[in-house]
Amino acid sequence: MFQQQKDWETRENAFAAFAMGPLTDFWRQREEAEFIGVGDIPVRFVRFRTDSNDRAIVICPGRIESYVKYAELAYDLFHLGFDIFIIDHRGQGRSGRILSDPHRGHVDHFNDYVEDLAAFWATGN
Repeated sequence: MFQQQKDWETRENAFAAFAMGPLTDFWRQREEAEFIGVGDIPVRFVRFRTDSNDRAIVICPGRIESYVKYAELAYDLFHLGFDIFIIDHRGQGRSGRILSDPHRGHVDHFNDYVEDLAAFWATGN
């Protein structure tokens, strides 16, 4: 824990080296997957897992966000002993869209997000 905290305190001084080295190496180890959500919309997610972790964190980014923006957060939390799961909601990031315009997110009912998350959790990732 203390080494990780020290890394946080000094990382900004050499961020380019961190991003091109350890962070890139970590991101390459991700597992990308998808499940079919409400209305047959594919919902994408990424995970970082190891047998030595016994805790997990699910990150649900907001509008116009994708899991690709969360590499550094995933890195830090994973190295604190958590398995990490980050979901791209329907209409966001790399998940499927209802509309033909890929730059517009849309959901018919807010509860579709809830049901998608329940389906994600039920897959036992």
